[in-house]
Amino acid sequence: MKNEMDFLKDKINESGVKAPGDMDERYVLDTLRDVTPKPIEPEPKVKKKFNWKPLVAAAAVVLVAAVGTAIGVRIYQQNLIKDSTVTLNGGLSLRRFNSYEELQDEVNRIRNERKKTDAGEIISGISDFLSGSYGAKSDNYNGGYVSDGMAAESSRSGSASDSHSETYKQVDGVDEADIVKTDGKYIYCADGSYITIFSAEGDKSQKVATLNTNTQNNATADQADRRPDFDYEGYYRAYCVSDLYLNGDRMIAVCKDNSFYGDMGYTTVVHVYDISDVYNIKELDSMTQSGYYTSSRMIGDMLYTVSSYTPYSNRYVPYCGTGDHPEEIPADCIYSVEKPDSERSLIVSAYDTTDFSAQTESKVIFGGAEDIYCNLENLYVYATDYDYSDHDFFQGFYPKNAKSRILKINLTDGLSFTAYTEVDGVIDDQYALDEYNGNLRVATTSNNSRRDVNNLFVLDENLSVIGSVKDFAADESIKAVRYVDDTAYVITYEQTDPLFVIDLSDPTAPAILGEVKISGFSTMLVPIDENTVLGLGYYTQEEDYTDLEVQEGLKLALFDVSDKAHPQVLDSLSFVEYDSPVQYDPKALVYNRGRNDFVIPLNYHHYGYYDYDKDVYHDDDCHGGMLNFKVEDGKLKVTDRYQADYTYDVERCVYVGDTVYMTYQGYDGLALDSVKYQ
Repeated sequence: MKNEMDFLKDKINESGVKAPGDMDERYVLDTLRDVTPKPIEPEPKVKKKFNWKPLVAAAAVVLVAAVGTAIGVRIYQQNLIKDSTVTLNGGLSLRRFNSYEELQDEVNRIRNERKKTDAGEIISGISDFLSGSYGAKSDNYNGGYVSDGMAAESSRSGSASDSHSETYKQVDGVDEADIVKTDGKYIYCADGSYITIFSAEGDKSQKVATLNTNTQNNATADQADRRPDFDYEGYYRAYCVSDLYLNGDRMIAVCKDNSFYGDMGYTTVVHVYDISDVYNIKELDSMTQSGYYTSSRMIGDMLYTVSSYTPYSNRYVPYCGTGDHPEEIPADCIYSVEKPDSERSLIVSAYDTTDFSAQTESKVIFGGAEDIYCNLENLYVYATDYDYSDHDFFQGFYPKNAKSRILKINLTDGLSFTAYTEVDGVIDDQYALDEYNGNLRVATTSNNSRRDVNNLFVLDENLSVIGSVKDFAADESIKAVRYVDDTAYVITYEQTDPLFVIDLSDPTAPAILGEVKISGFSTMLVPIDENTVLGLGYYTQEEDYTDLEVQEGLKLALFDVSDKAHPQVLDSLSFVEYDSPVQYDPKALVYNRGRNDFVIPLNYHHYGYYDYDKDVYHDDDCHGGMLNFKVEDGKLKVTDRYQADYTYDVERCVYVGDTVYMTYQGYDGLALDSVKYQ
């Protein structure tokens, strides 16, 4: 019995009709092979009339199918290499997927590879946890000192009486989100799945509204004093507001939905609200992307969000989009390095918070996300890879040869992956990275034979290492980094707090110029002027009967760096049994340009104990509060030290005019306290 191909050939031959040259078999084969086809001269037409076009079309389809059966695999591979390989700066090639089937095959390959070794699932799970699935510690900056209002709290133009604070920023012009924001009239606070709004009226301030970001229910002023009815759906969805932005009369809330709700799994949700009338807040638009929320930045009206996504079950494709029905991210927007060892991926999206008709752009690449550094042109995403392959089961899993993956994403024309690299060691936080004159500087702590050592790398625009200082401060780890133009200030700690001054004027040959030691350690460095650096961190003291130092309070340190080869400690202040969120979150620092001073939360914790001699138990003594201080004539000067009657910790401080406001979680929910500037 003849097959379909022979049958069609016989019919065409019987008709006496010749197909045009571009339908000739040789022409089609050359086209499929991506070879310029030679023209086929048509034979003279016959006089017999016959409608051959349908048959020729059918023949061509069958011919293509037949040829595809014979050479399709080879041609497909050629096209895959040609069309799906993206070469980044520095020579690294990324694979861009052509279809969801390819993506599914790659995820399954990774899962199968991981199951080949004993305890592979356990090791991978530990690695996933440590390398970014669950987030991390929470210009160009280029030497902007706080006295200039750059990379720090700033205020609207005008006198101090009508100014208000903004969130502390690493890079001038790149806004960072926080759990508390103010526009000078109201104070907006993230509070679980709610946003609580207070009026900024000094001692007359009050709660004026609450907004449920899950149900979009806006409680008016007369209802705001009591918490809305318990939201069962919101509770079980574990829906919470992680970050807030203010942009004119708009508020942007970035939320985590960590409850594995619906078909998309864990998601990051952005809501844009009209807050021109806080008593009638209206949602204008929303955006949803798959994955755990990692971080975000806002430049002008454009919001950039980064999340870490892990495929689950048979759900391989992440989602992103506006409104109630986000769509699957196209396969050709999903990338991978060659043979990735984890199916986790990071998702970065660009979302216009004013032009809702603009399409949200999203890109995906295999690899987790811990945190980001962002300036006006580039966004850098980093995560850590821990090597557990060489471990002693009985000694526990001890990570060796940890590396930090860094992906460079250009923001000037959409979202473009432009470079990728790995460097030795672990990145402490976003301040360990800084871009200057096209070079990225990165400080890390690595491990050598179970000894911590520290490094500072200089990478060019292609993320190739062009200079480094390696293996300094053995047995210590990096706690704080700050860059000012071509100088890096690095704090390490093990028992004392050395401040290293590193010269980066020659990016190919960075060098340590000097260091100075002080007890305790700083976790945040703030350049005051070209000669002075402020450190905020922990007061430590030696524990009784041991040689170990323990953290016992808050410490402020002032360093003189006028002579970079011989830095000096100018002054320090210690607050025993006090702590502050600024010790682990730079956004808790408030800088008032008009007053040229600082405000931070300051909470007192003295825990109760039993006096056996007197048979008396001394109760806990805990109080929330704030500290107002300034740097003056080379000294740290306390302007005001407020201690409240309540026992709750102050989470954030903001100022409006001549009043400092403090937010804290009280017995009945979020509360606000205020005190006049001294």
